[in-house]
Amino acid sequence: MGGKTLLLAEDEMYVAMTLSDLLTEAGYRVLTAARLGDAIGVAERERIDCAILDINLHGEQVYPLCDRLRESGVPFFFTSAYGAEGLAEEYRDVPMVPKPYTCDEVVEAIVRQMDGTADGTQAR
Repeated sequence: MGGKTLLLAEDEMYVAMTLSDLLTEAGYRVLTAARLGDAIGVAERERIDCAILDINLHGEQVYPLCDRLRESGVPFFFTSAYGAEGLAEEYRDVPMVPKPYTCDEVVEAIVRQMDGTADGTQAR
């Protein structure tokens, strides 16, 4: 994976730790954040190649981070157990990997986002 840097914004600690470990083993550098403010801070300080975003971080919608990522040209996708129905209209074009997911599904979504082949549909 060439040392690409990922931002993983996930508030469920077990999910974040497990996915971070798996993605690190797959060759990625993974920066994690469980709160919206922390995730925005990481995105402002670090060069991010792709972001994996839970929609709700401790009760806060992740959309302000999405706006910053779009402004910076950083590809991202959502993960959620609730599906795309609850997404704000301006983010319905963003791909979604539904929970529960496998590491392979997440890696596939990362690759699609970074090479520009994501089509805005759910990964499965």
